[in-house]
Formats: sequence, C-alpha cells, structure tokens
Amino acid sequence: MTKRARLQRREGVALITLAGAAEAPVGAGFDAGLRAALAGALAACDQDPDLRAIVLRAGEGGWPVAAEVPGDYADTAEAPPLGALASRIAAARVPVVAVLTGTIAGGGLALAQAAGLRMALAGTRFVAPEAGLGLIPAAGGLVRLARRAGAVATLDFVAGGKVLDAQAAMRAGLCDAVASEGAIESAALTEALRVADAGAAPLPPREGSVEDPARYLDGLAAARARLPEGPLATVFARAAEVIEAAALLPLSEALEFEAVAYADLALAELSAALGHVGAARRAAAQIAGAPVAGEVPRVGAVALWNQPDRIALGLLGRGLRVQVGATKPARIEASVRAIAEAQEAALRAGRVNAAKRDADWDRLEPVVAPDGFAPADLLLAAPQEGELARLRAALPAGTLLALEGGGEGAELSFDRWPGLAEVWAAVPEPGAALHRLAAVLRAEGGAVVHTRALGARLEAALLAAAERAVMAGAAPAAVDAALIGWGFAEGPFARLDRIGLAAGQRLLAAAGRAGGAYLAWLGLEERTGRAAGRGVWLYAPGKPPAPWPDEAPVLEALRIEAGIVPRRLTAAEIVARVLAELAGEGAAALQAGGAHRAGDVDLVAIAAIGFPRHRGGPLFQADRAGLLALRKRLRALVAEGAPEPVTLLDVLIRNGRRFGELDG
Repeated sequence: MTKRARLQRREGVALITLAGAAEAPVGAGFDAGLRAALAGALAACDQDPDLRAIVLRAGEGGWPVAAEVPGDYADTAEAPPLGALASRIAAARVPVVAVLTGTIAGGGLALAQAAGLRMALAGTRFVAPEAGLGLIPAAGGLVRLARRAGAVATLDFVAGGKVLDAQAAMRAGLCDAVASEGAIESAALTEALRVADAGAAPLPPREGSVEDPARYLDGLAAARARLPEGPLATVFARAAEVIEAAALLPLSEALEFEAVAYADLALAELSAALGHVGAARRAAAQIAGAPVAGEVPRVGAVALWNQPDRIALGLLGRGLRVQVGATKPARIEASVRAIAEAQEAALRAGRVNAAKRDADWDRLEPVVAPDGFAPADLLLAAPQEGELARLRAALPAGTLLALEGGGEGAELSFDRWPGLAEVWAAVPEPGAALHRLAAVLRAEGGAVVHTRALGARLEAALLAAAERAVMAGAAPAAVDAALIGWGFAEGPFARLDRIGLAAGQRLLAAAGRAGGAYLAWLGLEERTGRAAGRGVWLYAPGKPPAPWPDEAPVLEALRIEAGIVPRRLTAAEIVARVLAELAGEGAAALQAGGAHRAGDVDLVAIAAIGFPRHRGGPLFQADRAGLLALRKRLRALVAEGAPEPVTLLDVLIRNGRRFGELDG
C-alpha cells in the first residue's frame, strides 16, 4: 500500500485515511494510484479477523476532488475501477462509516454513498458537477444516492447544479449526521462501534427512499416534470432513467444500467464539448505566448478611468489600492455609491466582516481628473474622444497604460466580453506587463486570454459569412433561424441590427474585410438597424421583429448583378458554411500570433459572438468534422469572396494533427 492511503487500527476499528485534496497532485482525484492504495487498505481489512468496523476519511484538504469528474475507471489488477471499490465498501462484512470533509463530488460522492453511515464536518460542501460536463454521477454514486435519499432529492441535486452545505446535504439525504471539527473523529469511532455491537443497519430507511417504491416513483414523475429544457435536457433525462432503474431493478442491474448510461453520455459530443471548454478555461489561468523571466511582480495599486464598478470591487476585495475616475463627474459619484452599497450588501450577507469592509473602503480613492492620479502599477482606461492625449500627459511615472479596445500607440490593450477578457501588447516582449494586466482583469471573475482583438475579428467573420450565405441563396431570416436553432445566442443579422449597420461596416473594415452587395444595399435603403426601426429585420412598436415583405425579388436582382446563380441552402448547410469561416478566422489568428491556443479561440468565440458553449467552439467543431473537410469547404467559399485558408491548416493535415493538439 502506498502513502496515498494510510491504514491504522484503534480499538478494533480500521481507520483508512485517503490522501486529501491538499496532498495529491492538482486534478489527480481518484486516479490509479489512489484507487490502488484504497484497494490495498480494504484487502488488509478483509484479512483482519478481529476487525469490528471501518472508518473511511481523508487527510488535509478533505476528500480528493479532480479538476473535472473522473472518467478513467478502467480496471487494472492494481487499481480496480472506482465502482468496484464502492461495491466492496457497500458489501464489507463490518460497518463502514465515512467521515466527509472538504468538497464531496464525483468519486467522493460514490464512496460516501456506499458507506453504511455518512458523517459530515460542518464545513463540508456537496456538489454534483457532472451535468455541467454532460455526464451523470458514476461509479454507483447516482444509484446508491437515489436508493437512500429518494428520487426527488437526488434528481434535484444532480440537475440543480448548486453547492450544498452540510446541513442542507443532511436534509437532502446526502449524509446522515453533521459534527463539529473537534468532535467528528470521536463521534465516528463511537458510531462505528455502536453499529458493530448492535449488528443492525445504522439507520432506518429514509422517507421517500426506495423502501417505499410507490412514493419514490410518484416523486420521480413530479421531479421529471420540473426538469429544465435546453442543451442539458438529455443529460437530465438519462439521470432520471438511472434513478428510476434504482427502484425497479436489483441493485447489481441498476449499477450496470448507470454504467451504460454514463458511457453513452461520455461518448457524446455534448460531453466532449463541455469538457473541452472546461479544460480551456483551466488553461486560461496561465497566459500563453508571453514568457516571463523570473517572477511577475505583484500588483499593489490600480487606477481606473471609465471602467465598470465590478472591477473596482474585485480589486478592493483582493487588498489593492484603487483609484476611480471617469469623464463625467456624475459617473464617479454613482460608482462610489454603487461600491459602498455592494460592500454593505456583502456585510449583511456575511461574506465580509466590518473590519474587512472598512479596510477595503479606505483603499478606494475617487479621482475627478486624470492629473489627480497617483502613481499606480496600471491604469486601465476607456478614453472618450480627445481624452487619450490628456491621459498620457497625466500618466504618473512608472504607471503602465492599458487601453480598452486598443488604439494607436497603445502598449497594452484589452477587450471585454461576458465572462472573458482579451489582452494583448504592441511591445516586442510584453512578458510581465501582460501577466500583471491579466491578474487585474481576473478580479472581475472571468477568464483572461492572450489574443489580439480576436473577438472583433470573429464578429466580422460571422457577419461576412452570414452575408455570403444570403448572396448564395438563403433568406436573411433563414440564416438567423439556422444559427439560433443550432444554439447561437443571437442571429448574425439580429446582431447587426442591434449594433447598427455603420458599426458593422467599421467592424468589417477593422478586420480587413469589406461588406458585400447586400450590406451596401441596406445602406442605400437607410435600413441602418434596430434603433432606426429599419434594418435587416423590420421593427414595429409592440411587435416582434419581422422579415421584410417582398424582399426576395431584390435579393434575386443583387445575385444576378453579382453573377451568382443562387441555390437553396438548408439550415445544416448554412451552419456548416458559417462554422467553416469562423474556424478559418481562428486558424488565421493562430498562424499570425493573434492567438496562442486553440482553446483560447474557442473561449473567445463563446464569449464574443454567442457561440453555443455546449458545441465547444469553432476549432473544436473543426476537429470533430475533420480538417480535410474544413479545408475543402473553405476553398469552395473562396470563389464567393471568403479568405483563402491559411497554411497552418495544410500543415496540420499533412502531419495528421488537430487544432486541439496545438495546446499540448
């Protein structure tokens, strides 16, 4: 047995201590080493004739938690699959008490539900992250939890996505008792010996458990009716099927049913896409393409000009000194008021104490004009027209200037999208400066990637691809419907109407593209967007946007003038064309150094253009479809005005590689 699990004996009780989350490699979870160690400890217990009970617990940091739900349950002689270990615990000849600490999820949930008695430390948290990865709890965790806690509590836990504290978990049936830090070990030993001496089940059946099948199944039917719709609906449906099987089938068959359901989901595109996005977000914790010699100096003070209140709050919470300024004095006053209200709300909610609130408040300094800024590590600014020169002139010595949206002469630049920020630099060796900027922007709670205005370029590629589809034969409404039906948050033409035709044209120009005949015709007709009530879509007060009547003859004339023979495009063909152009833009960014990881491209697409997260991103989709097919489609689109596919695509195909392999 290795150090990943330690076995001790005390008064006839075997204490098995798993290496805790703080003792194992990051993301290790219930890997082969830990499973082998646990198997060895259980085998030693089987050979002890004087054993009366087993207490299963974890070391420092609580129960192991992998970076994602463990999917490698492959059986080996040394490391049995986790489900087999859970079954050994459930079938142990002596009572097993699980002492639950840290975060109980994935493999920890499976082993905990196999124990006869589950005792949680007061600070323990319970969560089922599997649905967010397109999966269900595995290794017997879902079946055993359902049989003990009941169908309703189990399905709500799996589908709800919430983190439960120990008391809430006990009410839901995930654990049987809650104890304080100083009492839980002795309580576990006492209970283990009591159960061993009683020679009976530790607890009576829980109300709503599988012991009352009619009530169990009625509750499941009601819980199924409450399940949310959307991309994860198939996952929730499979979870409900497994929970039903837990009541209708013998335990061994129900466990097999769960294993098959898990395997099916693990092979589906949904799970692969969500896993890819999760891995990309974890990789984004490190800035790619900006090597640093030595340690990056910590940021102590930040100045903000026309920046959102949430970043000031985040920076104050991290102990930084923050100066807040804005073009309009009223905005400064509003920001200070909003920050104060947020701090008071945090105090009332118990997230901070009064001393922390006061210390944060003391580090906040309003600045009414750029020349009022004191020296800081970074100044993040979104200057209004004519303001940049004034900001540069007032910049204190040693303060780095980072411009939102970039700009002429910007050394550091950044763009914000929902849940993500892009950072880039014009200097040859940005190194520490980019890392410091990324650290500041992470205070808003989102991911940060090193890409050069990629979100705007993907927006331009989306718009250009949509217009090409119209000129090829699709109606504008059909293009929007096809992409929304596939999962996009918004159709490209609805997006164009929202930002306005002029902004769309500037977007295309900044990306080195030009609008085609359809966009030019929109300008001539003064169909400039939603604000004007006239755009690609027709807007009327109190009515939803509608396609323009009698537009088909105009589109036909535009196509004839451009020498295009139109054809009918299916929704699938529209989606395939758009995905190809987005992947082509992502490949171009990787080749030119505008992005440094394929995963970063996909993260930007999700944040910037509403690419469906459950589809993984344009480069993920390109890998799934095959790069040969992508190159063939891009070459066909060149005849319609699309950019030539970049050399990187040829290199990957020649070497039999995929975009995802570029990230290591």
